[in-house]
Amino acid sequence: MKPMNQSAGEALAIELPSMSRRKLLLGMSAASAAAAVAIAPDAHGAAVGQGSSGDQAENPDLIVAYQKFNDACAQLEEARNSLEWLADEWRHHWPLAPEELLHGANAQDGRGTMPAERDIVGRFLIRDTSELTKRLAPKFRRETQNTCFAICTASEERKLLERWKRSTPIGRTEKALARNRGYRVKAIRECELRIRLADQYEAETTRLRQVSGADAARLRVRDADIRLQKAADEVSKCQACTVAGLAMKADALTVTAGALMKITKSDESPLGQIARFIESVAEVAGGAPA
Repeated sequence: MKPMNQSAGEALAIELPSMSRRKLLLGMSAASAAAAVAIAPDAHGAAVGQGSSGDQAENPDLIVAYQKFNDACAQLEEARNSLEWLADEWRHHWPLAPEELLHGANAQDGRGTMPAERDIVGRFLIRDTSELTKRLAPKFRRETQNTCFAICTASEERKLLERWKRSTPIGRTEKALARNRGYRVKAIRECELRIRLADQYEAETTRLRQVSGADAARLRVRDADIRLQKAADEVSKCQACTVAGLAMKADALTVTAGALMKITKSDESPLGQIARFIESVAEVAGGAPA
């Protein structure tokens, strides 16, 4: 059984502006700055060089901040690509959790309290249910062909085992008492089996994350994302003086608030109006779609 291919998970969710668009914006600002230098007044107040007295130079602090943002975008993209490569390289070495450890379905929704099964880089692992015949009913397998399961952990199973061992079977009749005693013995054996399987599964997945460098690769993505957020924040704090500068600020904002903008831009609320305005600024001023 093989895990299905899937898109990057929540750790890779930020959409970056295109490289060509960022280069265009940087070029526009550089041209604005050059034009301003060309018409800068000399010591006597006379304009030097060609140009109109109404030409406006872009804020140099904004240009520097946006260049840092541009570099941070490239670094995050590189870190993501490395993580994707690692996921593909180790896909066939990564074990699937034993069926005995699988719990609730649709764990990718994030509503459960138990950990979801994930791949080597931490993305939800969507499984084909057709071969899961030990616990899943045929009707469920037909209706839910692919899903992500929550999985039992060794630590939680040990807690459950201790509760079963401390429990005392009861019954109003000898037959009921015998049935409950048998149920307790069966539950203890099943807990012990899940503990053995979970210990083996967790040891192997931990080993593979270490030898593959997956944890370090995920950390690089996280650090690159933090740098990008900080760079975008610096752009937002700089005053824009030109249309290109407005596009830079809108570009950075679509990164830090991209998910919120997607959710709210169809709303009739002020948040929806703001999201649509930012998108329009980015499209018109940037000369390319967001």
